Amino acid sequence: MSNYWASEGAKILLLVAAFATLYWFSRWASRLNESSTQPLPMQLPDPPPASAQAEYPRTNIVPIDRRPQFRSSEPIDEEQLRPVHIVQLYFSQFDFESGPPDPSSFSDELFVKLYDENSGYDWTQSFFVATPRGLDEMLQRESWDYAYTDRVFFVRKYDPKIIRQAVVEQLLSTQEKPSPPKEPDRDAYV
Repeated sequence: MSNYWASEGAKILLLVAAFATLYWFSRWASRLNESSTQPLPMQLPDPPPASAQAEYPRTNIVPIDRRPQFRSSEPIDEEQLRPVHIVQLYFSQFDFESGPPDPSSFSDELFVKLYDENSGYDWTQSFFVATPRGLDEMLQRESWDYAYTDRVFFVRKYDPKIIRQAVVEQLLSTQEKPSPPKEPDRDAYV
């Protein structure tokens, strides 16, 4: 009987030690992230000649903020996506240009077909677009308590220009240019 308690006691002690270590590590990582005041360096273009400007201004990148982004309707130059082009935008339940039957109440998946002119690849990314009323109606219709999606845009009413602008801004905000999935290395299988 004492062997049983000794082995069970060791297991419990090991479990508590593992939990304490995990807790300590998460607190340490959290503090490290919060106390990091050193901004990430940004790759700068070649500086202008010394004669043109005495001191080249330093630019810093602020770490990515994973909180929801609330945007105004500032025009965004779609040419910044180059060499990637938006080929087509379409919703699963209605046409992108004509929009939903009720522009103030809709929720649907948006598909964005992209093309990379350098590689010749084309691929599709998807987003979820909804108005607050449309999202509420969808939750009631489906009898869901909640819904979850990684890429979601909320708009006040359906406007294809604003939705396209939100897609472009989302694609530009990623650290790297949107790119198609990589092909497997064919030499690795030989």
